[in-house]
Amino acid sequence: MQTLKIEVSNSIYEHIIFFLQSLPKNLINISYENNTKEIPKDSIKNQMEELFKNSNINTFKEIKDPVSWQQSIRN
Repeated sequence: MQTLKIEVSNSIYEHIIFFLQSLPKNLINISYENNTKEIPKDSIKNQMEELFKNSNINTFKEIKDPVSWQQSIRN
């Protein structure tokens, strides 16, 4: 047997797998490798805290009725 390694877009991944699985089982061996990188939760939390630490929400505290405020912005 020969080895083939391919990288495919997420949008066509299922189609490729479907095709490969339709081939005779004695002629193909499918191995999966997940290249999705996981971001640690604490890293995301730290990034969010950093973003919010530098933000100013005082402007929004003055809004008494958010729905009314949004409607006035749209009009």
